[in-house]
Amino acid sequence: MADRRTCVEAMPPLEVDYLTLPEWEQRLQRDPSSVLAEFHFGAALRPLQGVGHPHALIDMAQLGPVPLIEAWSSRAAVSQGRSGHIQFARNDEIFFGSLSFSAADARGIEATVRSAYHDILALIEREGCPNLLRIWNYFPEITRDDSGLDRYQCFCRGRFEALERYYGEFDRKLPSASAVGTQGGGLVIYFIAAREAGQHRENPRQISAYHYPPQYGPKSPSFARATLKRWGDDYSLYISGTASIVGHRSLHPGDVQSQVQETLDNLRVLIDTTAREEGVEFAGLGSLRRLKIYIRDPQHLALVQRSLDQAIDPSVPRLYLHADICRTELLLEIEGIARAASPSM
Repeated sequence: MADRRTCVEAMPPLEVDYLTLPEWEQRLQRDPSSVLAEFHFGAALRPLQGVGHPHALIDMAQLGPVPLIEAWSSRAAVSQGRSGHIQFARNDEIFFGSLSFSAADARGIEATVRSAYHDILALIEREGCPNLLRIWNYFPEITRDDSGLDRYQCFCRGRFEALERYYGEFDRKLPSASAVGTQGGGLVIYFIAAREAGQHRENPRQISAYHYPPQYGPKSPSFARATLKRWGDDYSLYISGTASIVGHRSLHPGDVQSQVQETLDNLRVLIDTTAREEGVEFAGLGSLRRLKIYIRDPQHLALVQRSLDQAIDPSVPRLYLHADICRTELLLEIEGIARAASPSM
């Protein structure tokens, strides 16, 4: 096991903030060359037509009192481009892309996802940033039956087939990811890739998603529980959507309070195990710097907020969204980014 050493946190080459429209407009005016991407949830807070960087409107209502934009920016100046469906922005270290498909395309979710992932993998290879770090997937009716499978299972099959076709054996290449249901609209995918690979991490409390038994679909979900990436003097841990699952089973159906606590336990163990095995000074839940929380029933918002504020510094920026989770018995899902400094001698 690596030695654990005291260190001072630095800044990664990309950052996400949850900003009000005036805050985002100020940043766009102050430093437009640093903008990587922007994502609007529920309603567009500004016109997006003609925007050159990755962007999307995602049909998922916000539950906070003030509408926020998920805003990604870079420490270095970025260049922008487009390849087929993929709009992208990049600097020397990272490649950020997004794809948006119509509601009609999203109805054939398996074929659309298979094609989209193939295009993503081919593009990041050509662009010299072949290492996926994090992917987000949003689409409607995630648990609706579609020819004997629910749409999440169809999504998983399309993703699996694209990864298998491109990589062959791909378990070690799977990044952190979220796949969450929207209230409508089409399919939105966005992703971060890098020139240098990260370390894809699993959680000892949970069976790796890609080893789930067949009851969860003909092709297992293809993602890691988190991806650890060193950025110079900083480590970022990109944590996948995490829920009340231990082993492969959902726990505490119908009990949102217990699901929150189980989810927090999963996050804590994931961060602590990564810290111990990688020799990085993460501080448990105290190392979380950003949170995104998906809630099935908006009436649970106050309870979830209280529980999270007790466990995690309330000043940590967070975005609460009304969403469908990939299993009907799950009431919430939490993703985040934890940060620590690189070990120093």
